[in-house]
Amino acid sequence: MEKKRLIYNILAPVVGCVVFIALWFIVSAAIGKSIILPSPADALSGFFVLLGEGQFYLAIGRTLGRTLLSFVIAFALGCFFAFLSVKSEFFKKAFSPVAVIVRVLPTISIILLVLIWFRSATAPYVITFIVIFPMLYTTILNAAENVDSKLVEMCQAYHVSKGRQLFCLYIPGMTPAVLTGMSITLSFSVKLTIAAEVLASTQGSMGRYMSQSSAYIDTPTLLAWTLAAILLGFILEGLVLLVKKLLLRRYHGR
Repeated sequence: MEKKRLIYNILAPVVGCVVFIALWFIVSAAIGKSIILPSPADALSGFFVLLGEGQFYLAIGRTLGRTLLSFVIAFALGCFFAFLSVKSEFFKKAFSPVAVIVRVLPTISIILLVLIWFRSATAPYVITFIVIFPMLYTTILNAAENVDSKLVEMCQAYHVSKGRQLFCLYIPGMTPAVLTGMSITLSFSVKLTIAAEVLASTQGSMGRYMSQSSAYIDTPTLLAWTLAAILLGFILEGLVLLVKKLLLRRYHGR
């Protein structure tokens, strides 16, 4: 049964990818113009060309650095504000409108405003932070509030220390939901950072090279950079899900 489930989990994504690539090939062949839609082979060829260029790795490193730094700051502050919201109902109600307003602000408005206020090198950090902070705050707060209330009451009744409650109750109880939210938010942060780099024309970034490819109507290279961005998002999301799986085994034995 376990072997059949493993085969099914591998086969389904492979079939989906094959169908997508086949449709891409058919549409590209029907259009017949590489400048509009290159074939999968052209895009892959462009990707391998990029792999041989030093600027490719430098650009990925810079974009990844911006993404991770913005994410870590947003996550740390999300944990802090979620903690305050759990401890104080007044703070939660006071901060709630702020979180909602920031969350529903159009992303393009945030980008355009930040581009006015900050330099092109700084703007991607700020934009990514502003957009993902309320998402992480909400994820962490919901995870904390969904910890078994009966266990919390029992810990309080038996005067269990705050540190023991944190490491033995809250962290194990919150881990699945928080890491699932982190995996989604982190891959989204990659897209957001690149979009900000495109609009800010951030020097030496993936977004800058994508913008240049578009300006020169070099569609194969643009798709090659897009493929690199997709792989980067997949890798980051996969790493978080792997950590989630390992922690679930440790905390819950599964």
